[in-house]
Amino acid sequence: MTSKLLWALMLLALAEVGFAQKHTALEPELLECRYLDLRMEDTLSRHMTADTMILQVGRQATAFFSKDRVTADSVLCTPNGSIKWINLGVQYNKEGRLQDWLSNDVQYYYWNYPEPGLMTVRSGFDGGVEYTEPLSLPWEFRDSVKTVLGYECRLAEAEFRGRRWSAWYTLEVPISAGPWKLQGLPGLVCEVYDDKGHYGYQLVSVAPAGGQVVILHAWKKEYKHRTREEIVQASVRQDELMQEVVRQKGMSGMLGGINHMARPKELDLKR
Repeated sequence: MTSKLLWALMLLALAEVGFAQKHTALEPELLECRYLDLRMEDTLSRHMTADTMILQVGRQATAFFSKDRVTADSVLCTPNGSIKWINLGVQYNKEGRLQDWLSNDVQYYYWNYPEPGLMTVRSGFDGGVEYTEPLSLPWEFRDSVKTVLGYECRLAEAEFRGRRWSAWYTLEVPISAGPWKLQGLPGLVCEVYDDKGHYGYQLVSVAPAGGQVVILHAWKKEYKHRTREEIVQASVRQDELMQEVVRQKGMSGMLGGINHMARPKELDLKR
């Protein structure tokens, strides 16, 4: 990748992140889980990419976010953070991992916040935006059983905003938590996929709390309230802008890594 293109992409991505740091401790952490966030970048080759996600689980609240994204935002909050952030992107590029840096989930998800049954989603778009919505997935329980990461898991399925999801959850970890918005089962979600194979999450580790707390991240000074539809549309526009820069530079091979909103997980923006 040419240095000019790299800088253009990094500066576009830089617009999504912030510079304030006034995090709030929601409650003590019980478990910290890590998932692979799987995403199909090319439906012809069936090529999948993976981002490491962190799920902090408390007695009630959970926080879910990208490990690379929280690293990027943390770097930005240090002296000369913008330069450090760009240099870190340059290092990713040298290692052939720039797509990982640019394509991770830029949103932070908080379940049962500010009240039980509500989810708050924060993003760095437009100087900091968030939306809060009620969530209650219509899970249908099946008889299938399999083992995931050593846990005996049961199958449940649900239609959710245009996709059908199959989730494997375990009663051996009797905490109603899971990745992204896939919550509400009587045990920890260990594996989940949509029926088209475009998206999925795989549990890779479960660790007891080490004195940590579930954090409500605040990388911006304030977060303006928007609708989910407005934020998703802004995400799509940002991706389209980055894609156009890549096309103009004749680097179409990079499109997959910045195409994470081309097929949104939530196809139905009205519900």
